[in-house]
Amino acid sequence: MIFLIFLLSCESRISKQEYYTDFVTIDVHNFYNMFHKLEKANSLVDTLQLLNDEFIEKASRGLKAYFDYETTNNSRNIEQEYLNILRLFPKYIESQEPLLTQIDELVPHYNNYFKKIKNIYPEATFPPVYFAFGIFNTNGQMIPPSTVFIGLETSLTNKKTNFIEFPESYLWIRDDSSNYKDVGYIVVHESLHTLQSNSDDYSLLSQAITEGAAVFLTKYICGEESLIGNAGITQKMLDYANSNKNEIWRDFQMDIQQSQNFDKWFWSSNSDYPYSMGYYMGYKICQSYYSKHINKEQALLKLIKLKNFEEIYEQSEYYEPR
Repeated sequence: MIFLIFLLSCESRISKQEYYTDFVTIDVHNFYNMFHKLEKANSLVDTLQLLNDEFIEKASRGLKAYFDYETTNNSRNIEQEYLNILRLFPKYIESQEPLLTQIDELVPHYNNYFKKIKNIYPEATFPPVYFAFGIFNTNGQMIPPSTVFIGLETSLTNKKTNFIEFPESYLWIRDDSSNYKDVGYIVVHESLHTLQSNSDDYSLLSQAITEGAAVFLTKYICGEESLIGNAGITQKMLDYANSNKNEIWRDFQMDIQQSQNFDKWFWSSNSDYPYSMGYYMGYKICQSYYSKHINKEQALLKLIKLKNFEEIYEQSEYYEPR
């Protein structure tokens, strides 16, 4: 049975009609159901049978979209990925169970964020949000065209989470520790992406404004505390920008004309800037655009729908050296 948020309506004292999306958590419960059945597995064949029958084959539409995306774009072998996780991190998995399986009780809190978006954009509709135990590669992402996937294995931890099995490359999960509020910010950020107009423009400027708008709007909807973290920007970005403001903006202005420099700003460790500094650049453009726009409601709508990147960039005037 799929655990949808409306099943919690009586407990949370919010009527079914007041929810703006469904939160699908069945994959979390399927994962732990499979995990406990593995105790009786006597061979690799038994383990793979349980992994497939009790988890992979039972995947929700959202988890299947995640599997398909990772298989197609990152050449992942989903079965092997989960087999490795089960072998390498059993203590982590076990320690996380009380927290991750509590997600059904936490998701009603996220409804207020969606209500705020609807107040700004009444015509907005939201696809379901899928929570699952992923393969340790994302806190959350919008999988095109409109699937919102949240990887709880990396995005929700607490003081009882056991990190002893983790190699150094996985310690970012411990260092970026987050609670259910932080997960809510990720949910909002990724859900905002589903409202943005689909575009064939994959330039540095379009990517910066696409992510920057989601960061700015998440802060507007959820509050200042959402700015630094997995749904926003990092303290390293802020510190770097504060010390190198004019230089970094001159560099950005030049690079938006040169597509080969995209990796300098997004998702590459081979950069002189803090990782994915393009999020910060886009955020500042969108923040300035909103502050300069006389009609604030219209500005918010344009940032949500995001149809004209050049217009937002030019009207922000933030690119002008100060």
